[in-house]
Amino acid sequence: MSEKFKPQKLAILGGGIASLTTAFELTSQPGWESLYEITIYQMGWRLGGKCASGRNIKPHEPYHEPDYRIEEHGLHIFFGFYENAFRLLKQCYDELGGNGPFSTIEDAFKPHSLIVLEEYINQHWINLPFDFPTNSLVPWQGGRTCSMWKHICTTIKFVLQMYTECKQFQPTNSYSQNSGCLEAFTQQMAFGKEVLEFLCDGGILQLSDQLIQLLLKEPSRWGAWLGNINQDIRTALEGLDFSSEEVFLNLAYNLAQLLPINPKTHRREHRQLILKLVERFTEHLHGQLAANIGLNAHTIWRLTLIDLALANIRGLFIDEVIYYRSLDSLDEYDYKEWLRKHGAREASVNSAFVRVLYDLVYGFPEGNVAKPQLAAGTAIRILTTIIFQYNGAIMWKMQAGMGDTVIAPLYKVLERRGVKFKFFHVAKQLHLDEDQNSIASITMARQINLKNPEQEYQPLIKVKDLLCWPTEPLYDQIVDEEAKKLQEKDIDLESYWTPWQPVEEFTLSAKNGDFDIVLLGISIAALPSLCDELIHAQKNPAHQKWRDMVTQVKTVTTQGGQLWLKPSLPQLGWKLPSSVLGAYVEPLDVYADMSELLQRENWPSEHYPYNVAYFTGVIADPGIPPNSEYGFPAQEQKKIEKQAINFLKNHIGHLWPDVTLPENPQGLNWDLLVDFQNRQGVERFDAQYWRININPTERYVLSVPGSTKYRLKTDESGFENLYLAGDWINNGYNSGCVEATVMSAMQATRAILQQQFQIKYTKEIIRESDSWL
Repeated sequence: MSEKFKPQKLAILGGGIASLTTAFELTSQPGWESLYEITIYQMGWRLGGKCASGRNIKPHEPYHEPDYRIEEHGLHIFFGFYENAFRLLKQCYDELGGNGPFSTIEDAFKPHSLIVLEEYINQHWINLPFDFPTNSLVPWQGGRTCSMWKHICTTIKFVLQMYTECKQFQPTNSYSQNSGCLEAFTQQMAFGKEVLEFLCDGGILQLSDQLIQLLLKEPSRWGAWLGNINQDIRTALEGLDFSSEEVFLNLAYNLAQLLPINPKTHRREHRQLILKLVERFTEHLHGQLAANIGLNAHTIWRLTLIDLALANIRGLFIDEVIYYRSLDSLDEYDYKEWLRKHGAREASVNSAFVRVLYDLVYGFPEGNVAKPQLAAGTAIRILTTIIFQYNGAIMWKMQAGMGDTVIAPLYKVLERRGVKFKFFHVAKQLHLDEDQNSIASITMARQINLKNPEQEYQPLIKVKDLLCWPTEPLYDQIVDEEAKKLQEKDIDLESYWTPWQPVEEFTLSAKNGDFDIVLLGISIAALPSLCDELIHAQKNPAHQKWRDMVTQVKTVTTQGGQLWLKPSLPQLGWKLPSSVLGAYVEPLDVYADMSELLQRENWPSEHYPYNVAYFTGVIADPGIPPNSEYGFPAQEQKKIEKQAINFLKNHIGHLWPDVTLPENPQGLNWDLLVDFQNRQGVERFDAQYWRININPTERYVLSVPGSTKYRLKTDESGFENLYLAGDWINNGYNSGCVEATVMSAMQATRAILQQQFQIKYTKEIIRESDSWL
């Protein structure tokens, strides 16, 4: 009789989105319980990683209840193209049956369309609001597709519309210097001749010089000639206005529309013709910008946006990405460098439209805002998916903290399914077998003792019927002596620099049956110490790839701040509806009104805030000193608080002009900050929440030029029982975001099922490669 199959044990290290998604996908397989057991090991008392949030559970005297305010790692908003992430959460919410006030995913996420960029023009900051149109789709169903060629066509059409808007803001003579009939006719003749020559050079037409001259001299013959030519050519030429340089871009658009949607079928001369027409219009545009005659701010930013759009089109043509090359091939360039290479003006490259992209991905290695870096291919992928691939709305806002809306539902479903969670467990070191081919053991540290060791830690609380994570451990579950010391010494069990010594250090052993497979879901900045043996495994050629990855894939320290204010958004002086804003003063370059979250908190009437504002950005990177530098977090916290106060003293007036002081029209009136202790002046800042993300696991993963080729895929660890997941691996999107993280977890699931259990993973990973282009 054959021995009964024993389920394999999967040890998942880390409890962030990558780990939770992998566990969710693996346990979504029918009959999974007979194949494997899953245990997730998590440092501290909560899950979520960089996406963790918590609720303040300390009451303020004389009130008996806490305010339960949401305290985030940073600003978290989902984009409308996050189809993989939204489908995961839709399945989660459907299975869970909701979370308090959120019965369905439609309750938990609401669309947001207004994005504001800040541009510095003529010595003043100006708001550039963009209210992106919604569509009838929802991201948990998807359906919005946009090939690269369609993207090209849409971009050219957008440029034409934007150029028309420019004319509305400027006097006629700014765009047409020639007003006399003879001059106008001569200009039309010249443009008509150029168009016909372009078409002949591109192989579209075959006309003799004599026929070209005849058509130009006798325009009445155009109608008869058009009637006798190919229908596609007629469509491209009909309705063209030869009175301005727009004719070249209009013709480029008409021709692009006529070509097949698959660029690989295009004839070389046709693509060259479209490129020449775009370049001809770009020459005209640069002439206008150089002259800068009578251009107002509204015109300048529109022409800047047109310049950038045309540079992107030229680059995609010239670098042949449209036809057969991957966007990854552009990742050796910085995006700004790539734009310059393809003709963008320096003012355009440094404009808000480019700065906001670097702000979005914290693209400042070492926190140096003077030296932004972002791989060009990744930048184009981000822009294309955000702007052209969104479902419903460009953004979707969570209606509570991310821990409440995303992490708690995932945890509850996984717990219900039978996944085991080991909170307060720190992975210290991965160890290899003698041949250095697989993970043989893992050194672990248990941080505390539970009062009831037979029962797992119960991490959640309820706030207004919503399951939430507290911002500190639930000490009543920890043995009294340890709980007392933790609180007296204000110990942070999530800190890499905690002075707290673990109550036990032990080893998980593959040989002893503690695990068979390991999923590494801990972010890359923590790997040099955790994976030291792997990086130096001389017997295994994979060690060099690990060394390259941990040195070339960069991370940066970030900050996130939240202010609770007495005035409402209009009372602050903000003239627009609730917005998400970018490209403002560095390093706090992003601001969002998040007042919709106040209803999920628990403020007493006499201290009720009518607005909550979120800010985020990088900081000058202090590095990762030894974990024995216990005072390091407090030292850096003081620095960012000082920086935040400086920002509020000197730069808030532009955003909120009605809450400043007469003696300082750019500085915040501190008395308008909510503070239970009713402190005076700048001391009220201490009642707000400002966080520095300096732990190795919290550092934001960058997409710097030249780094993509060093990222490993989920099954490229080089160690036969080790799989990787996170936004730091080569997941096909390769940018620090939830969607990339979920994609990596789906890839890990596919690899584990196929390689360990010979099971096919049937879910589609949307936009996994650039084939969608």
